[in-house]
Parts: sequence; C-alpha cells; structure tokens
Amino acid sequence: MAITIALPDELAEQSMALAAHLDLSLEALAVMALEEILDKHRRQSPADLDLAQKMKIVQRGIEKYQQALIELSQ
Repeated sequence: MAITIALPDELAEQSMALAAHLDLSLEALAVMALEEILDKHRRQSPADLDLAQKMKIVQRGIEKYQQALIELSQ
C-alpha cells in the first residue's frame, strides 16, 4: 500500500537527513517510526480508550519521533 503524507518542511528535511545518515530510504525510516508507535500502543492496557486519549497517545509518539530526529540530525 502506498500513502502520501505532507510533512512540515523542517521535519521533512530532518527526516531525509537522518534517513541518509542511516543509509535508509525515507519510507523505511517512516515504517520504523510507525512500527515503534504501534508497538507502544499495543503494549498499553487494553482498557477502552476514547478517541481523545488515543489521539494524545499518537501525538506523544509523533513528538518523541520528531525530537529523536532533531537529536540524531545534529
């Protein structure tokens, strides 16, 4: 399956730099990040979460991913 996403310029530049540094494609880097977020979500309690809680979990994962990209690109 192919999906096109729009990234803020800074995030796209940092992602491409990190992917090049790790000798990965941008797609492979994105897959790794999404797998990590999904894995963390799977390890959460199976208690019913409302949509707002789920969105907060995803947002935290995205923020951590963005911060890791910034740190690794420096």
